[in-house]
Amino acid sequence: MSYETTAANAAEWALGKVGCAYSQAKRTQENVFDCSSLVARAYSAQGKRWRYGGSVPTSTKEVYDDDFELLWPESYASIGKSFGGESVLRKARQPGDLQFLCTDSDTGRSNRITHVAMMAGEDQIVHARSTRYGVCTNGWTLYAGKVCAICRYNPSGTLRTGMKGYRTLALQQALNRRGASLDEDGEYGGATANAVKAWQSENGRTATGEADRATLEALGLLKGEAPENSGEVSETPTESPAGHLVEITGGTVNVRTGPGTDYAPVKIAKRGETYEAVDTDGWQAILLDGEICWVSRKFSRALKFDENDEEIVV
Repeated sequence: MSYETTAANAAEWALGKVGCAYSQAKRTQENVFDCSSLVARAYSAQGKRWRYGGSVPTSTKEVYDDDFELLWPESYASIGKSFGGESVLRKARQPGDLQFLCTDSDTGRSNRITHVAMMAGEDQIVHARSTRYGVCTNGWTLYAGKVCAICRYNPSGTLRTGMKGYRTLALQQALNRRGASLDEDGEYGGATANAVKAWQSENGRTATGEADRATLEALGLLKGEAPENSGEVSETPTESPAGHLVEITGGTVNVRTGPGTDYAPVKIAKRGETYEAVDTDGWQAILLDGEICWVSRKFSRALKFDENDEEIVV
């Protein structure tokens, strides 16, 4: 599934909540939302995980999430320093694009963000507007002149200073495996930028301090992409052990960090998805972005294919 499709599906999910009530106090209850919980839950329904700010973050946290590309302003440090108008809003008119807004001129928040809305189509937004309006749609220029930032879902985009989340955490872990000494906090600060620069310099690359696509590919951090040969042993297997795959059979299943329900979930897997398999008793180990995670055998089954890619009954 493409990122554009995921974003469009999130917008469609949010549109399905039009008419639901607005409440900050009850923002995680079924069919009750505030502005940021509508966005978080819409993307969570597509399998997106939120790390910074919890599983249902506020709009002041969502803007920094590293699964989203900052389209305006140029840097995270500039968010809230000036407000964009219609010309800025034109940069983000795809379904699922996010508008981060200042709707309270008296706010004391450093990034000035008090509201978030999602593009539902080329000409309208969907948002949990207020207790008066609930979840509703409006024209896409409703908040022209109040724009703090705009973002687009792009979990393969460049990682850079100011971002926070699971992708940044994976980058820090990859750099530490190669000799860095970073705090694995999932926050792309100066230390992480310097570690990226050092790795880029050591590997004959332009030292920008930003983890662009080429850097992420070389570190094995893009899904479905093998790291390029840089003289290191690859830490991301590119083939399924013994040709095995695991197919998810439950409707939605937690992928966990260990073999049991006491271990933290890292992803929601959906029926029909397949993952590379690693055998163990009770729980099934799978490879997710090069890391071993676990799903219950009760809600999955092992697949095996012969040399002609024909499925073998296991």
